[in-house]
Amino acid sequence: MDITPANVSVQPRSRSRSRTRNSTANSRSTSSTRRPSVGKRSLSSSSLTKLVVTPTNIDHEKSVPTVSATLDNSLPLDFFKQDLIALVKTLKISKWHKRQLTISNLVVNRISGALTNSIYRIEYYDSQQNLSLPTLLLRVYGKNVEELIDRDSELATLIKLSQKRIGPRLLGIFANGRFEQFLDGFITLNKVQIRDEIISQMLGRRMKDLHYKIELDLHDVLSDLPTAWRLIFKWLKLFEEEYLPGYTKNNFDPKDVFFVEFGRFKEIVNLYKNWLFDKYDKESFSSNYKFCHNDTQYGNLLLHESFNPEDILVETPVPSTPTDESTPVIKSTSNKNDSKLVVIDFEYSGANFPAFDLVNHFSEWMADYHDEEKSYYIHEDKYPTQLQQLNLIKSYIEYDFQFPSSNLKTPNTPEQLLNGTADASELIQYEIKKMYNECIYWRATVQIFWCLWGVIQNGPLKPSSPASPNPNGFAEDGIDSTYNIITGVESVSLDGNVVVEEAISSSDDDFDYLKYSQQKVAIIVGELISFGLIKKEEIDEKYWDIIKYLDVKTLDI
Repeated sequence: MDITPANVSVQPRSRSRSRTRNSTANSRSTSSTRRPSVGKRSLSSSSLTKLVVTPTNIDHEKSVPTVSATLDNSLPLDFFKQDLIALVKTLKISKWHKRQLTISNLVVNRISGALTNSIYRIEYYDSQQNLSLPTLLLRVYGKNVEELIDRDSELATLIKLSQKRIGPRLLGIFANGRFEQFLDGFITLNKVQIRDEIISQMLGRRMKDLHYKIELDLHDVLSDLPTAWRLIFKWLKLFEEEYLPGYTKNNFDPKDVFFVEFGRFKEIVNLYKNWLFDKYDKESFSSNYKFCHNDTQYGNLLLHESFNPEDILVETPVPSTPTDESTPVIKSTSNKNDSKLVVIDFEYSGANFPAFDLVNHFSEWMADYHDEEKSYYIHEDKYPTQLQQLNLIKSYIEYDFQFPSSNLKTPNTPEQLLNGTADASELIQYEIKKMYNECIYWRATVQIFWCLWGVIQNGPLKPSSPASPNPNGFAEDGIDSTYNIITGVESVSLDGNVVVEEAISSSDDDFDYLKYSQQKVAIIVGELISFGLIKKEEIDEKYWDIIKYLDVKTLDI
């Protein structure tokens, strides 16, 4: 059953897990219904002095300028540009703030696919002065994310990463967003590139670096729950208390998302959680925690345009004995160019099991956030094959080898591993198989996490809004200024001197979160039926055709 709520409007969304960061120079649509009035008001230099800048410390030597101003990215483009210039000057962005900037030379491009935030590429070209300023990345936090993301925790993570020179530099912070260094020469990976076996091996090593080279804080180590499960229970409570009542009021059946009554869905989630956690040694459960990104989808992966796969291929010796030609062979690569693959956007990062990070990435293989008709749809047939999974996992395990990688209980552990007589190759093979199995066990956690993320990001359901009492105009606040805006073609006499403003919004804003969450539930239910934790018969028969089944067969260890 597809979700088709009638007479219900949902709060507008903005999503970047970031769920993609493609360069889209001409991605914005033209708006003929929303234009600034002729008498638009610019920010004066005197108004800028009212914004108080305070430093956010990175370490004892470095800090990032911070201001408590809110940037409204729903403004028409010219007004938005004026506010950008005001913020750039107030935050004293290096190489920008001392210049005489004009909106006509400022280029703002929305980067499509971002699903928690709105992401923009900010450029400045002045042909008369032959002036080109360093490109900036602007991140404006989305709506309905206050309960999704702990911005203080995110900032602490970014500071920690900055100290280790990981990720783009922070340049300035404002109330609902920040400016970052734009990584020139890097392109966002897409749904095809992440399937490349060489890039996949690079990612395995980059994830290993994050997991083992970023230290956890003491409060993370002492936590009873890893980050993913802490957020799952937080979002379950939030949805039940604040959002669920609105579904009933608007005659929207929550079963169309969760396949069962929400109370039963909570029970199923707890049942699965207990089953999952019982697979680990309880006495040292938190010893499995590592610093995890928790959102390793292709929009958060950047590859430098100069990367050449041939540069890191390692020639594999020809085996001395004949082999079956049908036996698949995993290529071998070196880590000498791994720095050309960059992981960005750490909004959901925290202490977690590494298997969550890996299987979250595998799960993202099933998504196509740029599909013009079904960007929400999960293509279960696109899930990586066993060989494709082992290709990444092998690279992850072999690089900077750690033993044991977790305390997963393995009743069939070979005797030589128990008595310490196993050689290195045996240990590596054991850890590869163990991580493969853990990914299968944790896969439903990933789907629960993003299912709940979707219903929270969607926001509360609301009745259809009445028509605006003043369809011809309204006022909006900018950075310490108010703009008068005229709407409607009939309100403006078009002549050669009037420029139709481009919209700051993007087609990303049409993403259907509820259908996305339903797709995630389809996998959750399929997984738990396969694990024997629930019976198909307890799901209403009208949802049976939607259930998605992935391979849950584990390797023998």
